[in-house]
Amino acid sequence: MNSESPNNTIELQKKIGARIRSIRESKGIRNYEKFAIQNNFSRAHYWKIEQGEVNLTLNTLVRILNSLDTRVEDFLQELS
Repeated sequence: MNSESPNNTIELQKKIGARIRSIRESKGIRNYEKFAIQNNFSRAHYWKIEQGEVNLTLNTLVRILNSLDTRVEDFLQELS
């Protein structure tokens, strides 16, 4: 699989991370560190999630989306 493939894992991670950050900020949550701590993530780990450096489990993604009051279905649809 080459880097131009739409299913490239690294690019998908970056897209997911950017979308999470966008949703967080659109909800008026500007401080990622405070959000991370309130949701039992280390600041460093959460930062890596938003930067697309972490291959999220479905459980972690759902946990973040629930914290942002965002439906998984809506999130996935917006990624496409």
